This record gives sequence, structure tokens and C-alpha cells, in this order.
Amino acid sequence: MMGKKSVWGIIFLALLMSFSAAAEIADRIAAVVGNQVVTQSELDRAYAGDELGILKGSSGTAGSLSKRDYLDKMIEKMLIDQEVKKQGISVSVLEVEQAIEKKRAELGMDQEDFLHTLRNQGLTLDQYREQTRQSLVLAKLVSKEVRSEIEISDQEIQLYYQQHQAEFKASEKIHFYHLVVRAGEGAPEKIKKVQDEFSQGVAFTELAKKYSEGEEAAKGGDLGWVEVNYLKPELAGILEKVGINQLSPVYQDEVGYHLFWVQGREQGLPQTLDQVKPDIQQILERKQFEERYQIWLERLRAKAYVEIRL
Repeated sequence: MMGKKSVWGIIFLALLMSFSAAAEIADRIAAVVGNQVVTQSELDRAYAGDELGILKGSSGTAGSLSKRDYLDKMIEKMLIDQEVKKQGISVSVLEVEQAIEKKRAELGMDQEDFLHTLRNQGLTLDQYREQTRQSLVLAKLVSKEVRSEIEISDQEIQLYYQQHQAEFKASEKIHFYHLVVRAGEGAPEKIKKVQDEFSQGVAFTELAKKYSEGEEAAKGGDLGWVEVNYLKPELAGILEKVGINQLSPVYQDEVGYHLFWVQGREQGLPQTLDQVKPDIQQILERKQFEERYQIWLERLRAKAYVEIRL
């Protein structure tokens, strides 16, 4: 007859085997990339924490990219890292520090504010240094393998210009004046009085000097010539319906009651090829870069051993 110790020993062994099997399932290989592997637990952790930083750019949720697609991105990064090591590409500490300082200056932050921003993003300065180093290494590799192959001819630029001339038109300009009565007791009556006096022939500039509570009141409400593209869409929509020397309807917001008077308009003229050539060059270079970058990634993948086991 089997003793109690033997029974408990069998039970313990069975439990141990089940735990071992569960651990094996949890850490099964999701992909093989060259001489490296991605385990299921590594994929789960990377996906949950968005270690590649690619989920937040769309909807900000993990559902914006499937785990299978995320694995593909991990594989791409591993292939690039392997290529970096193969070619011996590196960056110096000075290059990293200069890049960080440039970024801080672009953000207009002092060192304390910059570090505070990093902490809010869950990063230490050392972690950010490593991210910057990786970005610089990748930039060097891509510059060597992809950007060096990009060539844009004058014929391509001219053809793009001919096919997209409607896009290369200077923005319409408008010369208009502004009068504002701030929200408060009597404001609706005051703005109505302005409308009545304007309809009776009183100049808008005089009305602005007399009634406006805006910064430009002393200048008769003159805002000068402004490109329509720089206006808020809501304001541009209002002014679009106002003719020359006409008064706009009352526009109300949290500040108060606004009136606008349009003095002049200038239609946007087509821009010449010389004026927009640098812009077209950038557009075509960006398009060609994206195409060649994908081709380069496909070449990397084709010459490497990649096996997906999901």
C-alpha cells in the first residue's frame, strides 16, 4: 500500500510539472530573428508597455495596433539593431549631449523644466540619453543606406508643379477692423448701438475708438492685412461672407461681442515654380524616402533568418 509520503510526493511532482508547463507556455518563442529570439512574455510586456512608443501616436490605446503587427515592428527594430552592429555604427557621448541640448533649446526650456517634462513622461535623463543615442545611430544608418540613394530631378519637380498648381497659390489676404464690447451688463445694448450708428453712416474707425474695449481701439480697430490661412477657421468663415465696406454680424464668445469691418481683399495669386521649388523638393524627397525605406527594410528581412511562431 502506498504511504502518505509517496502520495504527497506524486501530487507535488504533478503540481511542479504543471507549473513548469505553464511557465513554458508563457515563455514560448514568438519569433526567431537571426540569432535572437522574442519570447511570448517579452512580446506581452513590450505590447502592454508600448516599449517601441508607436501606439500612442494613433489613438493612444493598445487596440490601435494588433499584437501580431506589433511583433512585426519589434522584428524590424531587431533587424536594424543587428545591422547597426554589423556595420559598426556608433555615436559619441558628445553627439548625444549636443542632440539633447538642441532639443531642450527648441522646446525653450531650462534644465529644470526639461527634467520635469521627462519625469512626467516616465523617463530618467539616462533613459532619454539612451533613446537619443539609438535615434542618432538609426539616423546614421538610414542616411547611409537610404538617404544617399534619394535623387530628385528638375523634371520631376516641374511635373509635380504642373500636376498640383492649384495647391501652390498664395493665401488670400484681407484688411479688416475689429470692435469688441466685453461681456457684462449693458453689453448687448451697446453693440446694438454700434450697429445702428454704423447704418446711419458713422465711420467704423470712429465707432471703434469710441466704443471698442480691444487693444486696437486707439487705431480705430485696424488689424491690418492678414492672410486668411492664419485666421481661426470660425473667424475666416464669418469674414468670407462679409463684402468690402460691410459690417459683419455680431460674433459672440466668452470675451464678449465682436464686430468686424472689411476694408479690402487681395486674391491669392499662383506662385511661380521658383517660389515653390524648395517645397516640392521636400515633398518628393519625403515620398521617395518612405518608399526606399520600406524597400530597405524588406531587403534586411529577406537576407536574415526570420521565423514567426505565433
